[in-house]
Amino acid sequence: MPQPRRSRNKTCSAFSSLLSPPEVNMSSKIKSVVSIVTLLFILSNLISQNQAQQVSNHSIAAFYVFGDSYVDPGNNDYILSIAKSNFPPYGIDFVNQIATGRFSNGKLIADFFASFLGFQNNSYVPYLAPNFTIQSTKPAVGFASAGTGFDNRTAALLNVIPMSTQLEYFREYKARLASSIGQEGADNLTRNAVFFVNCAVNDFVNTFYGAGHISLPAGTTIGQYEDFVLQQLQEFIQGLVGLGARRIAVSGVPLFGCWPIVITLYSSNLTNALGTRACNDTLNAVGNDYNMKVQAALRTMQNSSGNIGLKLAYFDTYTPMVNIRRNPAVFGIDVTNRGCCGTGLLELGPLCNSLSALCANRSEYEFFDSVHPTQTTASIILNANIAAINFITS
Repeated sequence: MPQPRRSRNKTCSAFSSLLSPPEVNMSSKIKSVVSIVTLLFILSNLISQNQAQQVSNHSIAAFYVFGDSYVDPGNNDYILSIAKSNFPPYGIDFVNQIATGRFSNGKLIADFFASFLGFQNNSYVPYLAPNFTIQSTKPAVGFASAGTGFDNRTAALLNVIPMSTQLEYFREYKARLASSIGQEGADNLTRNAVFFVNCAVNDFVNTFYGAGHISLPAGTTIGQYEDFVLQQLQEFIQGLVGLGARRIAVSGVPLFGCWPIVITLYSSNLTNALGTRACNDTLNAVGNDYNMKVQAALRTMQNSSGNIGLKLAYFDTYTPMVNIRRNPAVFGIDVTNRGCCGTGLLELGPLCNSLSALCANRSEYEFFDSVHPTQTTASIILNANIAAINFITS
């Protein structure tokens, strides 16, 4: 049986590409356009959390995940890249305290997604794992790769798996599935599967505002780059649809202006970088603008493709993080502006390792390292998206 192809990007730079952003003009910070969280919204979110416990077994045939480190179950363990997390303290709260390659202390958003859909073991497996086998009943498979983006230049920075290659992996996977259960069986499984796409933030952080900006055409504006990334997202969705996908949840970008590492590196002064630690409103406004474009594009695609049974839902990772930042105590969160690992200011990937100091109260932190949510936050994000999930699974 053919084995999955490995990513062949040859460009490999240090994981610290994220750590060298060009200067951002902080004097012209754009005011974040996100709304102030109201009590009504908070109560609604708490109700959603209860719903997640009550409605947890949709009749979904399979679950397939694409994207970046927010949903990578460990594919990067099997490629030549420094963007890995298959070592302690990652996984300290996962099953058997195993560091699987998930960038978290425990479960990812997609793990909770799989659990909500009623999958066995409440988990999903990396496609590139050497022991990966085709499962014809209730498969849950992750094709995601930490550090990637819709822009192939983003993936090249860390020699990780581009979204275009992830799509080809799924094409390859479906062919293997057809060899196992027949083409009709593979088509039926795909048609009744849920697809989750979570990507794009690395395009902005690592490429447009990071080391990758030198590879962009001179004079590229942030608005133009948003539109470029959006176009790549639309083409990716069209690729999934062409392979039979009909139920697709698509995220925008998280509140990356509030990432601990962004606060540290994008602050205009040491007082904020090391003390006050306020979010970067400029970058949050960029994220919000892109997310608005994603939602509009999804509505257009939904309206033009409803006749084939396509259901597209926007999966919001941004607003739940706004809510946590504004009202952390409501969610049982105490620390929002630094990660649990090390100093919490810069550590991620290899910089967050077995020698790093670790907070004792991990469930009270929004971030585990300086970029990635704790499993507590991942659960909050999933619970805030119950309505979207119910839409595509109904």
